[in-house]
Order: sequence, then C-alpha cells, then structure tokens
Amino acid sequence: MKFFKHALALFAASLLLPSCGGDVESARLASDSRASEKIAQTLYNSAVAAEKAGKLGRAIKIYEKIVLRHPLCPAASESAFRWGKLLEKDGSLLEAFEAYDAILAKYPGSPHYAEAMERQEMIATQVAEGQIKDSFIGIKMRFRPKRCAAMLAKVRQNAPRALSAEKAQYAIGRIYQSRGNHTTHVVLAITAFRELTRDFPDSKYAPDAQYQIGEILLEQSRKGNQDSANLDRAKQAFEDVLIRYPDSKQAKMAKAQIVKLASGDIQRSFEIAEFYREKGQILSALVYYRETVRLSNPGPLRTSAQGWINKLSTP
Repeated sequence: MKFFKHALALFAASLLLPSCGGDVESARLASDSRASEKIAQTLYNSAVAAEKAGKLGRAIKIYEKIVLRHPLCPAASESAFRWGKLLEKDGSLLEAFEAYDAILAKYPGSPHYAEAMERQEMIATQVAEGQIKDSFIGIKMRFRPKRCAAMLAKVRQNAPRALSAEKAQYAIGRIYQSRGNHTTHVVLAITAFRELTRDFPDSKYAPDAQYQIGEILLEQSRKGNQDSANLDRAKQAFEDVLIRYPDSKQAKMAKAQIVKLASGDIQRSFEIAEFYREKGQILSALVYYRETVRLSNPGPLRTSAQGWINKLSTP
C-alpha cells in the first residue's frame, strides 16, 4: 500500500514537470517577444526620424531591417508600407513591388492593405507597358516577359475577384503576344487569353482577348506559309467572338477577318486546281476547280475555274 502511494506521488510529480517546463518556455518566449518588439519600435522611431530628416536611404534600410528581422512585431506592418512608399519615391519600383507584396502576404489586417494592392497593381502595369525608367540614366527599361507576367500573376492572385485580376490576366496575354517571335511566347499568349475568357467571360477585356487569339493564329499562319491548320484555328477563334460577344466591336472585326479568310480559301482552292492540272492529274484538278466555283461569287476567278471545268470535262 505504501509502495502504491509512493508510485502515485511520483506519477503526479511527473505530470507537473512538463507543465513547469512549458511555463518556463512560455515565459522565455514572451520575454523574447517583448524584447523584439522593443527593438523593432526603437528601429521604427529611428527610421521615422531619418525619413523626416530627408535621409531616405537610411530610412529604407531600417524599415527593411524591421520587416525582415522582426516580422511579427506591431511595427513591422507599418514599416513594410513605409518601406514600399520610400522605395517607390526613390524610383526603385521593382523593390517597392516586393515590399507591398509583403503587406499583402503577411499583414492582411493592415490599414494600408488596399493601398498596397493598388500601388502594386500600378507598378506591375508600368512594368508590363515598359514605362519604368532607370533611376540613374532615365531611359525606359525592357523586362523579360516572364518577370512581367509573374508580377501580374501576383496582382491577380492577391485579388482574384477584382477588376485588377481581369486587367492583369489580359496584360499577361498582351506581353507574350508582343514578344511573339518565339513559339513559347505564342503558346503562353494564347493560354493567357483563353484563361481570361474562361475565368472572366463577362469581363470587358474578354471580347478582345478572344479576338487576339484569332490574330495570333492568323499571324502564325502567315509565318508558316499559309499553314491550313492555323488558318482553320484562327477562323474558329473569330467565329467564337461572333458567338460569345456578338454586340462587341471585336465582333465586327472578326466578321471582316472571316470574310478575308474565306476569300483566301477560294484562292488556295484555285491554286491547288492549277497545280494538279499542270501535273496532268485532271480528276484532282476538277475537284478543286468545282470547289472554287462553289465558294466564290461571280468574278474573274469563278469564270476561269468554270472555264477549266468545261474544258477538262469535255470528252
């Protein structure tokens, strides 16, 4: 019985040990936290003083230090915003973009959250449009499409239901379209525009996004010697504009492109017929001459095709 009581006492004591250790650890963490907050606040006061004195470079470094070394302290949120604003004022817009992103990612409760989002969107748009100037030599800089697209993707991610998300997605497509000499850029441009029409079908940018898909494919067909696959896809893209956005200005443009494509189809049919006729493959030539007559309106091309049909069909 005495043994049992002794064992029970030891067991009870063992239960208390983790609790005591936990209290000590909690006390230590609380002490560290208070110390960190005090350091952060002291740094913040120094940064504000430097800013007021016009020492922007020093203030920027201190605000950055607070955000990176004391991210959980009350002063960190305000420091991140001041950091971004001063970087922007100093012309370091790419760094300012990252500072604002820190607010959006780490401090959703910040009173500056909405403004940080707005400033970030503005910077991303400037990058996309090539408007950012080098702070030293004052000339426009041209950034890699991947860098621009990544910044715009963050804008969309930070506010997926806002108008800025639609605008950012459209801008991604236009960036890759403007650098469309590379096959990868062509694919990425079409993908971006398709994502816009899929995710934001009612967006004011959607009609033009769908139309630009057709334009890209049409341009690729020209570079590929009238590649029929791209021409067919371009025609489908333009037809989708008519179906999905019949009242848009892009619908009129798409209709005009479809008419041009149809005219091109007729010309190609006639040229193929001529090719087969010169090779002596009369039956194949007749197929394409008849296709030319079927598709064309009265005119020289149709008259010529009909003439060859009559001549080649005569026994």
